Amino acid sequence: MAKRTPNRRESPPQVALIVETSLAYGRGLLRGIGRYIRENGPWYVYLEQRSLYDPLPPWLESWKGDGIISRASDPEMAARVAQTGLPVIDLNEEVQGIGQAMIYNDHLQIGQVAAEHFLERGFTQFAYLGYPGLSWSNRRLEGFAQTVQDLGHSLSVYSRKDSKNTTTPLSWEEEFDDVTTWIKMLPKPVGVMACNDFRAIQLIDACHSAEVAIPDQVAVIGVDNEDVASELCVPPLTSIIPDSEKIGYRAAEILDSLMQEIDFPKVEEFIPARGIVTRQSTEVTAIADPDVRRAMHLIRQHASDGITVNEILEKVPVSRSVLQRRFRSILGNSIHEIITKVKLDRVQELLRETELSLPEIAERSGFTHSEYLSAIFKKKMNMTVTEYRNRFI
Repeated sequence: MAKRTPNRRESPPQVALIVETSLAYGRGLLRGIGRYIRENGPWYVYLEQRSLYDPLPPWLESWKGDGIISRASDPEMAARVAQTGLPVIDLNEEVQGIGQAMIYNDHLQIGQVAAEHFLERGFTQFAYLGYPGLSWSNRRLEGFAQTVQDLGHSLSVYSRKDSKNTTTPLSWEEEFDDVTTWIKMLPKPVGVMACNDFRAIQLIDACHSAEVAIPDQVAVIGVDNEDVASELCVPPLTSIIPDSEKIGYRAAEILDSLMQEIDFPKVEEFIPARGIVTRQSTEVTAIADPDVRRAMHLIRQHASDGITVNEILEKVPVSRSVLQRRFRSILGNSIHEIITKVKLDRVQELLRETELSLPEIAERSGFTHSEYLSAIFKKKMNMTVTEYRNRFI
């Protein structure tokens, strides 16, 4: 690549954003880029409404800008972006290597988060539905598989009947019967990770067709937190939240440096997911012990109402010492600790998705005083409620 004259900021740099606006993930990238520009700009930004698979804008080949942030969706498009000779930040690992900097999701960690979510709910049987021909899907599978198999658990991975031709996508209608049969054959109860939310929606449709109950027989988790899709699922979909805003911010930060340098090394970074939104598709506990299972059901139903250990014991026909011993043996925590964890899960949901005040959140999540909530949140989460909420603004 030809060397460029450093940008002396005589005028704002001109930056092309080849990023989809049609998906929540792409819009998150753009929010992160926008935040960097507000803090460090101004930039002149070239951005068009687009989907991930739209062709490159025709003006790009003759464009005289300063840098590009690209999610080019295929190698040919990526090559055309690289041919501009401008500093490029590459955000699509399927065509990686076109830019001086590559900022990607930590897909191994995303798979681990999904596995840990199921393990916390007592699952010992697991399955994965992905796109075998795509590296990001395979990496999520790797993280998921490693976490459950290291504990000695089994894993079933969906593969198409025409498995020798996995790089050619099929329509959902073409795969539907295969996936439905696969779902029927899985041991139950089972925790299934789908590689993204749209794959998870397809999985849920197959479960309905197979007359398999969600989440009691099959619990489902997706990735991307596509809000509308997740909420419209029946039941609503639990989903992992990639930190697309941080990726966008970091991409803009590195590009800003690249646009002002003559020589610079290649950079490759992997950004972990920022959390998980728990919805009804995983609101279940896969526990063989009927008394612990009953107690967990009561906790999940009534923790935010302020349920106590004594109230649970009124409905579960065993002694306090026996139930406590079983909780510690099966779940690794006391009954009170599990109640607190479920209440804190509700707090995190309200901090992420509402603008309620802390006293209002305390009331809705089962904490008597907001001061106590603040203290226990800081102890358990290693951050204040304000710091946590600010991560999602």
